[in-house]
Amino acid sequence: MSTIVREMKAADIEEASRFLHEHFYTGEPLLETYAEKQHLILDVNKRAYKESCIQQGTSLVAVDQSKDDRIVGVAYTGVLNGKELEQNWNELNGKKRTQFMEHVKYYLINIKRNAQFFKQYGVSDVLYLKVLAVDSAVRRQGVGRRLVTALIEVGRAKGYSLLVATCTGLYSTQLMASLGMECVHSELYCDYKDDDGNVVFKPQAPHTKASVMALKL
Repeated sequence: MSTIVREMKAADIEEASRFLHEHFYTGEPLLETYAEKQHLILDVNKRAYKESCIQQGTSLVAVDQSKDDRIVGVAYTGVLNGKELEQNWNELNGKKRTQFMEHVKYYLINIKRNAQFFKQYGVSDVLYLKVLAVDSAVRRQGVGRRLVTALIEVGRAKGYSLLVATCTGLYSTQLMASLGMECVHSELYCDYKDDDGNVVFKPQAPHTKASVMALKL
């Protein structure tokens, strides 16, 4: 495999969307318990969401040049603003969550808010890694590491002072830690429950918690 990492372009959206459908959402710890996840994939996979990341010039793809530049890794990354996060949290916090995807959206926003990294690092904006995915056939070959390493360089070149990621599984957490990111906050999945006291997220071990990781750039 001859792999390079480059900036994601608008022309990559369709292939990247299919790639995530096959290699990310089906193994995402937050979703793996639920048969409804195929519906959730369609909901999350809106083109506007992808374009908003790409337009900032901070999203990357790894492509296999030996196979017609087929995408084998994706890092969707965008700018996260503290005031925007607080506004989004306020909008969701007052709403009753009855659908599974509503729990996912709230959980991801709430854990970022609880991490308090804007205050801890004294910044108003951060570079936020939204999705990191690697082709299941080439995992453990350094593709994810190369994507994050390149992302760190992109962040520095663009003048961002902090890179943040929410890791929903043990392996992604270990990867980020090996690249120098520190855990600023974590939450056990078993502690998040619906209004009836039922645990919402039940991924298989060793994925027992989500961790917010941060790196000064």
